[in-house]
Amino acid sequence: MFASALLVAPAAAAYPQWTLGLTLGAGARLAPPADREVLVVAALRGEATFGPRTPYAWRAGLFGAVGTTDFVTLDLAAGAILHIPVSASLPLLLSAGAVADAAPTPGRLGVLGRLWWGSRSLNYHSSYGMAAGLWVEGRYRPGEGTADVLAGVDLDLRVLTLPFVMLAGWIQARTR
Repeated sequence: MFASALLVAPAAAAYPQWTLGLTLGAGARLAPPADREVLVVAALRGEATFGPRTPYAWRAGLFGAVGTTDFVTLDLAAGAILHIPVSASLPLLLSAGAVADAAPTPGRLGVLGRLWWGSRSLNYHSSYGMAAGLWVEGRYRPGEGTADVLAGVDLDLRVLTLPFVMLAGWIQARTR
C-alpha cells in the first residue's frame, strides 16, 4: 500500500515526500501502576506525505514502523500523518494509528498518537526528504488498560551516513 501510494501520487499532482529514520526514546507507563517505571523504545519508521511541492503547504500521508519496547517486544505500527507548516523548515507533524505486538505475545493491540517537531527538508528534485526532530507519543492498549507516554528523537538514516560521506570526500581530495 505504501509503495502504491508513492507511485500514484505524482499522477494526482500530490507530490510525495518520504523519509526513513531511526527513532529512539524513553518514557513511562502511567496506568496501571507497573513494577517497571522506565520504558525504552527503538524503531525504524518510514513516512510518506503527499501535497503541493512547497514548504508552506499542509500535507497528509501515511507512516509505518517496526520497533521494540525494552528490547523485549517486537512492535508494528501504522497510521496517518498530518503535516502542519508552522514554519517552512520546522513543521509540526501529528500522527495517529494502531500498534500491535508481533512477539512475544502476538495480537496485543493498541492505539497511538504522536506530536513531532523538527527539521524536515522538502526535496524539489527527488521524493526523499531528510528529517530529524523531537517527538512525544502516547500509547493506549484497551485490552490491558495500559497507557504509556514516551518522548525521544528521530534521526534520518541519511543523516547518520553523513560522517562517512564526508570522510570519503576528504580521502578522495587527499589522494588526488
